[in-house]
Amino acid sequence: MAFDLTLDKMWYLSKIGFFEFLPVDEVRKIGSMIAHSDISKNTIIQTPESVEKKLFFVKTGAVRIYDMKEDGSIFTLSLLGPYSTYGSVSFFSLGTEQVFVETLSDVHLCSISEEDFNILIQTYPELLAKAMQLLSDRLKNREKMLAIIATGNVKEQLKHLLFSMADTYGKEDSTFVTIPIPLSHQELANMLGVTRESVSTNMLQLKKEGFIHSRGRKTIDVNQKFLKLIGNYTDS
Repeated sequence: MAFDLTLDKMWYLSKIGFFEFLPVDEVRKIGSMIAHSDISKNTIIQTPESVEKKLFFVKTGAVRIYDMKEDGSIFTLSLLGPYSTYGSVSFFSLGTEQVFVETLSDVHLCSISEEDFNILIQTYPELLAKAMQLLSDRLKNREKMLAIIATGNVKEQLKHLLFSMADTYGKEDSTFVTIPIPLSHQELANMLGVTRESVSTNMLQLKKEGFIHSRGRKTIDVNQKFLKLIGNYTDS
């Protein structure tokens, strides 16, 4: 895959919430600090022992962040799609230490080192505020998800999860919003801590009620008219 790195980096940085307020000339300077890499599907790009002090930005594709229990079972902590950020530096962590990160599709990943990020925040301290806001939003959404999981209502859990993903990453396709992350029923079960059979049963019910429909084995679309309900699932 070929890129015009100068234009491509500038375009991508303008899409990242951290950098959207920076002057164009400064964005050009930041471009030289960004490392790019193409990573194949189903590649483990981080283990608990290989955590780097960097911030990572998913440009295209999707990654799974998960923990592995002693019995070998997997609990998915989050799925991140295009324009997502993860990683940790001295000032803060986005909750991705001591975990595994694996690609769910072919991914174009960008990163900035802790050293370069520290240089940036000396000139633009607003970057640290942006980072803290991102962390706060992620924690708020996770707390909401845990509260819904505690109810034991798998159907409501799936609604929250799918609506949130559609709202964050979705691509409009007429009536429906496509979630650009491959989502198997087993993957959804790993996130909710329930059985795959329970997910399959409730997904079928959501389809019958018109909330979602599927294209292929892992592509899920959410009905746009129901996305107005997203506040009921994401507000604290």
